[in-house]
Amino acid sequence: MRRIKPQLAGGLLAAALLVAFTAAEPENPFAVASQAVRVGPAGPLIYLLPLLELRRQRPVYLRSTQADTYWQASATYAAMAGELDSAAYYWQRQAGFTPPAASAAAPTAVPIAAEAAILAQTQRRQVVMFNEEHTQPRGRWLVGRLLPALYKQGFRYLALEALDAADSAGLRQRGYPVATSGFYTNEPHFGNLIRRARQLGFQLVAYDGMGADRERDAARNLLAATLTPHPQARVVVLAGHGHINENSAAQSMATWVRKLSGIDPLTIEQTQAAQAGPASWQQLPPGAYLVPAASLGNRRALTCDLYVLNRLGVAGTGNGFGDPAARATRLTLPADSLRPPQVVLVYWQCEKQGPPGAEPVAVQCLRPGQAEVHLPLLPGTYLAELRDGPGRRCWQKTFSVR
Repeated sequence: MRRIKPQLAGGLLAAALLVAFTAAEPENPFAVASQAVRVGPAGPLIYLLPLLELRRQRPVYLRSTQADTYWQASATYAAMAGELDSAAYYWQRQAGFTPPAASAAAPTAVPIAAEAAILAQTQRRQVVMFNEEHTQPRGRWLVGRLLPALYKQGFRYLALEALDAADSAGLRQRGYPVATSGFYTNEPHFGNLIRRARQLGFQLVAYDGMGADRERDAARNLLAATLTPHPQARVVVLAGHGHINENSAAQSMATWVRKLSGIDPLTIEQTQAAQAGPASWQQLPPGAYLVPAASLGNRRALTCDLYVLNRLGVAGTGNGFGDPAARATRLTLPADSLRPPQVVLVYWQCEKQGPPGAEPVAVQCLRPGQAEVHLPLLPGTYLAELRDGPGRRCWQKTFSVR
């Protein structure tokens, strides 16, 4: 028998192990979840399905090199399903997560209510940029709260990183988002933000860049759709995390907007204070607070004009962004339809009757034994569906809110 040299044998073994390891690596968890979110290619989005699939495959991912990506995907899809406590838990499992400051010392200044303080600043600015955590809807919810007042101040453009430019024409024609309008826009509060902007009269802008220099391309796209053709326009931007960083060395979208247009944007940071601020802030009542940059100390990672401690509780808040016109609504689910795990999806009826891919205005995963859903909803006609783990419809009801 022919003998194989030890060096060659070692190389063959290493190659075999590499092949075996590569074969054992699971598919990207975002891809797995996106395949599970629908029942059939043109079926509705069933927000419970990707969560169940990701949880089923958790042991596989935690043994792989994709553990952090797995936690990100789990947090993202939990947020879309309204499971915000789970979303926060999953996000904190990532290796690079830094918990809130351990110091129990009192803040250097008492946080103040954010909304009025922000609006006092925006009335003098032409471009206002908010950032958000993609896995928590509270950032977009605050923007939704502020939109009516911003419109009264003269802002007419709402530029959203999460929008897909390919659906811009369709969105203008329909007036509401569908599943293909973007990825993060499938989260119900994000969809409701888009609806509210359109109803108020905002022009929506998809500006994200996907080239080699994403930040510069995003700034160019944003300006081309707004300030270049309309130099006096006033623009609200909602971006993710560090895209609004004004540290000149970062070369972010915000710094490129300033370089290319000469306009200094008002940047409003919503992601850092919950982690970088004093631990005593965690005891504040739910709400949005403006905090001094000095209170964040050397844990501040982004340079912005204003810092918001966003502790808004948005679970189960329906589609009104706190609007007093929203009505407390109760859905009673028939006992013979309850087969957990299940999810309740609430749609505007007119959207559900339109093209496939309608996004729900509210999603609620049922707890064991839960037979009622309580939501504040704006007046109108809705369709509610109850779906089970495999995505089958167990019950539906058309109802009106007056």
